[in-house]
Amino acid sequence: MARIGAPSVQTSAAVSAAPQSVQVFTFRGLKTSLPPDRVRNYAVGQSAALSSSELHRFKSHNESVVRGVGARLSLFLRIEFTLELLSLDTITLPKFADSAPPPRHMILFKIDPLRGIGLFDIPPPLALSVADRMLGGKGFSVNPNRALREVEIALVNQMAQIAIKEWCAAWHSQDELRPALLGHESNPRFLQISDPDETFYMLKMEAGIGDCIEQMLMAMPVKMLDPLVRQLSLETDSVKMERAAKETVVPKWNPGYDEVKIPLSAEWRELEIKTRDLLNFQVGDVIPLDSDQLNRVEVCLAGKPKYMGRLGSSGPKCAVEITDILSR
Repeated sequence: MARIGAPSVQTSAAVSAAPQSVQVFTFRGLKTSLPPDRVRNYAVGQSAALSSSELHRFKSHNESVVRGVGARLSLFLRIEFTLELLSLDTITLPKFADSAPPPRHMILFKIDPLRGIGLFDIPPPLALSVADRMLGGKGFSVNPNRALREVEIALVNQMAQIAIKEWCAAWHSQDELRPALLGHESNPRFLQISDPDETFYMLKMEAGIGDCIEQMLMAMPVKMLDPLVRQLSLETDSVKMERAAKETVVPKWNPGYDEVKIPLSAEWRELEIKTRDLLNFQVGDVIPLDSDQLNRVEVCLAGKPKYMGRLGSSGPKCAVEITDILSR
């Protein structure tokens, strides 16, 4: 009896330990049951949903904007500051933290009235060269292995504010874009400016001052740049519509040409005749024509065929009725 009862106890324990099913709805709206291991969490992030043409337009506009920012910084630093856009990608903060080892100098900023917080990443060697130039130095051969001092951080932040302000001024927005700095961070793993799954646009730029050439990064959330991308698309579409409208506008006639006389002729083409008959032509000879030729008369203006007509008469005079306009 003990051997028979033991399996029944183990069976009941196994049943009680079995996972309970979870009630879910399929994509068709039907309710069904699934084991818990089949159900996984999924977070819907702000992914970029740009078409290839919109992405190309957005990148091309940023290329010109970045060059303008470089020119503005050259005037501010009174030395050539080269800036060129290398790539435009989408990335999340965890991936950025894995690809950007510390220490770094990341400046956090916001742009009113846009949503979200962006970051402006300046490598320490480039930041030290900029600070040296702002302190009256030449910006050459700066020791890149030391940390930034407080006064250098303040100077680099000032340069970053000018760059972000110049970037904002290059966009056509219905509302004025007002950038503001929020602080700075040296380790990307401690950034808490968005959810881990939120997508950012990452502008990778090559910057050069003196003998220092480094890559600067500018990351902004997709939700921050969505209004600017939409406005850029509307402006491009309106330019295309205006250009198409100008191409379809019929030019106005100049009344000064009203009395200009243009040679007008009507002729048949593709008529064939033997050379023997051509040599024997005499006054009064008749050239036979097919009846279809009467409906295929080419009307030429200044020697160029413009219309197709049909031969006929109008009162006592012969006439040609225009039946078609030649496209050539």
